Amino acid sequence: MVKRILIFTLLAAAAGLAQMVNCIVAVVNGEIITLLDVEIAAEFGLGDDPAAGPGADPRLAALDALIDRKVVLSLAREVQGLSGEELDAASAELRAAVGEDAFAAKLKKFGLDSRDLEPYLEDRILYERALDLRFSQSIPVSVTEVERHYRDIYVPEQARLGAGAEPLDRIAGAIESRIRGEQRDRQTASWVLDMRQRADIQIKKDCLK
Repeated sequence: MVKRILIFTLLAAAAGLAQMVNCIVAVVNGEIITLLDVEIAAEFGLGDDPAAGPGADPRLAALDALIDRKVVLSLAREVQGLSGEELDAASAELRAAVGEDAFAAKLKKFGLDSRDLEPYLEDRILYERALDLRFSQSIPVSVTEVERHYRDIYVPEQARLGAGAEPLDRIAGAIESRIRGEQRDRQTASWVLDMRQRADIQIKKDCLK
């Protein structure tokens, strides 16, 4: 961790951002999250929080995501690191999503090389894998739940869109998958919140001002 901070300090100094690195935003079970970590995650969309509403500070969303990852990965001993090929693929996917010119501009803003993003990419992917392993069992969805969702949610949604509703027997599979996904998201969020409450987390939001 000290080595990582030193590397970021040198990078930030080259970009005129040394003040950021010296500001510690959070300490999670002894691991440090710097302002530069938060800024990079927010800038490249590597710390998006699905629960964050419109107009939310992207840095706060990024901070929450980074804390979640550190908490979960400290427990996920069964999750192994990524191969070089996997990291290359993840980097290429991010570059394509951001756009070549924008990606280059963002790297230049922080004085980074694309390889410097790999720790963030790796943590994000390993975090998702850890959750997939923990919640890999299929969540049962009853016929009644599917019918209720079709009647109370799907049909009104289609009406608001000015589109006709598909027959239940044709759309039942998609509705079942949607319900299962929503239930998994709720279970995941509840578990991560519980893990955060058990962890030793110190947040210094004054650093974000």
